[in-house]
Amino acid sequence: MTPYRAVIGLAGHVDHGKTLLIKALTGITTARAHEQAIGMTQDLGFAHFDDGQGNTIGVIDVPGHERYIRNMVAGLWSLDLVLLVIAADEGWMPMTGDHLRLLKAMGVPRLLVCINKCDLVTPDELLLLEESLLERVMDESGMVPDIVSVSAKTGANIAALHTAIVCQLGDMAEHHAPLEQAAPRLYVDRVFTANGTGTVLTGTLQQGSLKVGDKLRLYPADREVQVRSLQAYHQSVDEIGAVCRVAVGLKKVPHKEVARGHCLTSAAGQCEAATHLIVRLNTESLSGKALRPSLHNKEVEVALGSWHGRARFVPIKDSRLARLIFASPIPCFFGQPLAIIRHGSSELLHGARIVWCGDIHPARRKALHTLLGELPDELEHYNPATLQLGLNGYVLASRFDQRPEQVTPLGEWLLDNCWLAQSRDQLLGTLASEPLSAAELATRFGIALPVTQALLQQLKSEQLIRLHHDKWQQGSGESEDDLGEEAQLVLKVVRDQGKEGYEPGKLGPGGVELDPFITRKLPAALQQGLQQKGALQKQLRNLARLKYLVQLDGPIYYDAELYNQMVAEVLAGQQVGDLIDMASLKEITGLSRKYAIPFCLRMEMDGWVRREENERRVLRLPQTQDEMEPA
Repeated sequence: MTPYRAVIGLAGHVDHGKTLLIKALTGITTARAHEQAIGMTQDLGFAHFDDGQGNTIGVIDVPGHERYIRNMVAGLWSLDLVLLVIAADEGWMPMTGDHLRLLKAMGVPRLLVCINKCDLVTPDELLLLEESLLERVMDESGMVPDIVSVSAKTGANIAALHTAIVCQLGDMAEHHAPLEQAAPRLYVDRVFTANGTGTVLTGTLQQGSLKVGDKLRLYPADREVQVRSLQAYHQSVDEIGAVCRVAVGLKKVPHKEVARGHCLTSAAGQCEAATHLIVRLNTESLSGKALRPSLHNKEVEVALGSWHGRARFVPIKDSRLARLIFASPIPCFFGQPLAIIRHGSSELLHGARIVWCGDIHPARRKALHTLLGELPDELEHYNPATLQLGLNGYVLASRFDQRPEQVTPLGEWLLDNCWLAQSRDQLLGTLASEPLSAAELATRFGIALPVTQALLQQLKSEQLIRLHHDKWQQGSGESEDDLGEEAQLVLKVVRDQGKEGYEPGKLGPGGVELDPFITRKLPAALQQGLQQKGALQKQLRNLARLKYLVQLDGPIYYDAELYNQMVAEVLAGQQVGDLIDMASLKEITGLSRKYAIPFCLRMEMDGWVRREENERRVLRLPQTQDEMEPA
């Protein structure tokens, strides 16, 4: 048989013998000293055993008392099989039903009913109990479980229980390879500090694999961490795969920054730290009753993964959907099961599945709710990127292994064909009336900036738009984004100077030293390129040749649009043959004498005016924008 790893758990009413049963099965006592003293499991306990075929099976002991229901959920989220333990002398108890409904809500795939303390009843009583339990479990869960009767105290039939567990897990081998190939996922259930190791977290590696040296992400902080050491069932290992109980030592992570409920995964793990969730409620409440209207907008408790805490519950009208709003981000995944518990009690209200992580603008909620209402019943193989595509009209191509239909690839994105046609029309229509930057367009239409930029480049390639003065406008021709990165940055520096202009004369001898003003604005790699002898002057001259800049005497460089605007202001209201004195020119332009004289000389060179002593005679007036272009 192909090797595999698995983790099972024991659930059931308090004092039905779960802890003693684990010891009989594994030889390990999971109860801590104080728990043994009071005879009650309060938190998760851990053990393991070998199935006799080379596979190690981890075992989690979960609390049975209703006061520790939240600790119980922390142990259920990743189990491959649950033993529902029922004492033969007491039979079905209230918490037995709660636990069974919770197992169903949390999506546990396999169930085995274990009747313990069979030595306390007669064979006939045991037979009747088996029949009634089989019927009740089927009614409560829809599952048809195997039933094994044992006595943890005497050891009777423990071997049969061992065999039944191994048989139930027999199909794990075929799922083992895909589980290990997935992104790692581990919810933290314990954190402690170990001498020589530092911070250590433990949990069940539900999928993927871990190895020493791996760089992973820890949520909800979304911080990078590195694996320093690994242990599986008290053995140090260099690498381990799912499904397995593991202890992970982290490098340079303070103990206080990790807690139960945090999640360890990779960048590809698609974990989200969200304060808002939309969940799809199971068809029945866990308590077997319809959800009461009084719960609307009330505080409830939520348990998912190994995390539990409070949330505000907001049912969505005419649907099985509800919003859960948390005070701080929690790590979660699409399709993840969770339990909703009445605040302040152990009453289980609902099981649910996460169908949306994150908040959404109220104006888009109706469209999202419609999409969520069309989701299939089974979410295991549904790609949530399909939701993003339907809602936004675009999604990263990397989110799909196989390209869906009716989409157009554009760079790293996939765009819905209908959405693409509509968005192109919106962009072109808007730019026909006013120039806007990519960021302004992205904000106006609610499109992610990288997608907006990709769309603009597509339209530019078709010569429908061009970039001018950092804003996109309708029309063909030279586009500023075709300039090299150095040229674009130099152009920006000159524009930022406004009417002060930019004087390359501030450079040191030979032009080798770059002006400190420009140095602060350029990345190091570009600084190095521009610091080569004559490189900056070359960029300035080239920008002037392309008519992005205008060179005045000095030399002083002005933005061409600013220069043309000032020329238009000077000539406004003038007639050909009129005289303009220097005082009027300085007043109109706001230039000091240092810049006013070079500006007049440039106007003379471009044929707008002619100098006559201390005045300038108007030779021509601009009629169109084209006539404003400097010579």
